[in-house]
Amino acid sequence: MSNIPSDAPIDVIASRVMEVDGKPQFHVRIGRPTLAPEGDCWFCAYEIVGPLTNRKGQFGGEDAMQALVNALYCASVDVEICAENAQGRLSWLGDAEDFGLPSPPMRSAREVSGRK
Repeated sequence: MSNIPSDAPIDVIASRVMEVDGKPQFHVRIGRPTLAPEGDCWFCAYEIVGPLTNRKGQFGGEDAMQALVNALYCASVDVEICAENAQGRLSWLGDAEDFGLPSPPMRSAREVSGRK
């Protein structure tokens, strides 16, 4: 499995600007899913930039849809744990509780292990 270099530019297909201390200065960008050079999987890059946060990441999947959904989940988690949110300074449309990003599905240990 290959991945895309972290310094590769992101072909942005979706973005969101959030507020830090009421000012629009926190950017979440999702890139276009890209087929790995080997052609065996897909990757989707994302970027989060704010006053205290500068995060680039990517997530893979079996197809473009899975890579995109996984990247959205990862970006959502990164937003939740960023310094701006930890300090209570982050909001979207005035809401500091719901940023309108998807949450990864939660599984119990039993589901993960395959036990019934």
